[in-house]
Amino acid sequence: MKTSLFIKFIFTLSFIFGLYAQEFNNSPENDMENYLSVVNIEKDILYSGDRTLDIYYNKDDVKRPKSVVIHIYGGSWVSGNKITYTNIGSLLENEDYVAVLPNYILFPNGSIDDMVDDIYKAIEWTYTNIAKYGGNPNKISISAHSAGAHITALAIIKAALNLSNNGATLSSLPYLEKVLLLNGPYIFDQEFLAYTLQGTGSTSNATVTSDPAQQLLLQKLMVQYYNNADISPIEILKGYENNSITNHFNVGKFTFVYTSLDNVVPESSAKKLISEIDRTSETHYEYVYLEGLEHATMVRGIRAKSAEYENMYIDLLRK
Repeated sequence: MKTSLFIKFIFTLSFIFGLYAQEFNNSPENDMENYLSVVNIEKDILYSGDRTLDIYYNKDDVKRPKSVVIHIYGGSWVSGNKITYTNIGSLLENEDYVAVLPNYILFPNGSIDDMVDDIYKAIEWTYTNIAKYGGNPNKISISAHSAGAHITALAIIKAALNLSNNGATLSSLPYLEKVLLLNGPYIFDQEFLAYTLQGTGSTSNATVTSDPAQQLLLQKLMVQYYNNADISPIEILKGYENNSITNHFNVGKFTFVYTSLDNVVPESSAKKLISEIDRTSETHYEYVYLEGLEHATMVRGIRAKSAEYENMYIDLLRK
């Protein structure tokens, strides 16, 4: 019975983690134009197999160590590209950061464990190499949105607990000064699916629902990972005793952001993860609730060079 109900959910599921079409002038053409016009960038650096990352940095000022931000984009685990978020990299560089934007493997070419491996290796690569670009390896932060927030949280927690990923035990990651998680889904349960579907009965809000191939990929991923505790940081932490995690996950502070008009991910997802982090450790965290924003308003606003959302994002990083 549960399986039948779940399958019914899945096959009415639209492309829920795509970026929503609002008032912003977002298009792949604009993204590519922005990407090609950037000067302070090193493009397509190999960091894991054939996976690449871009570094946005001031080429005339590499001797003064700067804070570093790695940004992990969302895209339903089945889509996304670092080029789309060129303006996030440029914004960070203009604000005196060194920015790192990695691509990571997507489903079905890779599993969620493979995505975790990529995020883990991107962080390690950054720590080892960022000094040559003017970055301070001891002042690395991460921002991540939606599906990117999920795999980032999963990578950090599994590494901090030295858990296995793809059959190999993860060593602890370098210290991360701050982890900013925007509108992330941290558990694939029935509450998550039901909440999502109530807001996506129509596909008119999504930007890529015209691509049935990507919809089918997302459906396949959801079927494969539904109620899978191994890919949920919430469920992983439930296996640990109160106050038993003493390394703070090697994170100075987690900041969780949720937006009032998010009809894709329920607020409970972030709150459940916060509750488990609080129960199992003394890690510092902050919860920020923003009124009037949809699931992807902030990242879409930055793509469109909206000063309002650029300032909002930078303020969250600096809180």
